[in-house]
Amino acid sequence: MKLLVQGDDFGFTRAVTYGILDAIENGILNCTGLFVNMPSSAWAAKQIAAHPQTCFGLDFNITSGKCVANPQLIPHLVDADGEFIRSTVKYADPLFMADQGRDVLWPYDEVMIELEAQFQKYVELAGSQPEYVHTHSIGRTVPSYAKAVSDIGRVHGVCMAKEMREHFGFADLHKTWTPMGKRPKKVFDIEKQLNKDTLGTVIANRDELLQYEYAALDGHPGYVDAELIADSTVSIERLRDVEMMMSPVMKDWIKEHHVEMVTYRDLKKRMAMNQSE
Repeated sequence: MKLLVQGDDFGFTRAVTYGILDAIENGILNCTGLFVNMPSSAWAAKQIAAHPQTCFGLDFNITSGKCVANPQLIPHLVDADGEFIRSTVKYADPLFMADQGRDVLWPYDEVMIELEAQFQKYVELAGSQPEYVHTHSIGRTVPSYAKAVSDIGRVHGVCMAKEMREHFGFADLHKTWTPMGKRPKKVFDIEKQLNKDTLGTVIANRDELLQYEYAALDGHPGYVDAELIADSTVSIERLRDVEMMMSPVMKDWIKEHHVEMVTYRDLKKRMAMNQSE
């Protein structure tokens, strides 16, 4: 079995970034995507060169922090200060109840303008194109945003993480976490986040993945600081994702079952080889 381990939101805050780096250097994390619009983004991007074994992508963030594009060009996405309107605010809008309404809240043309600006910002900060592009927060619920991420990747010749996984038939553990194969809902209560047992859940279900050729473990690893508490509803539980990705139990399981660790970089090479045959 080939396993990809992805942790999102690199550069969100310094604490989040330190947690991700810890999971890379002392754990099994091998793919992470950069936020380019946060105060810690430039500092985080400087860490990329020191970790050549890690696959670095771009997580398109249009729900927190300041926009990268001219705010006058994306009035539906930002407030008067150029800060992205939080997704929790838009969730309360009656338009959010239908796909068509969500596309009004996040107009495709405006989203494309911001994503292109973020793509160019990544190149400026990292000195190269991202190895993959990925959605953040609203990717499963807002069609215009998901389409824009795919389209931006296609324009620049960079694969979208979701599409690459679909191509290789990746499995993940989410279908075992809740009844009827539904993905678990976000937990906003901090005490409940602290009580989450991510490691225990993964340990209890991980052997299911061995029946597949390709599988993935995903999370939002990170340490916690005041900036994160202010900017994200996903806060304390990031510690649990770090715990899972750094667990000696997980490392031993990978060795015991001869699991091959892969990244989007490896998948892109395999796709190229298949196309040349």
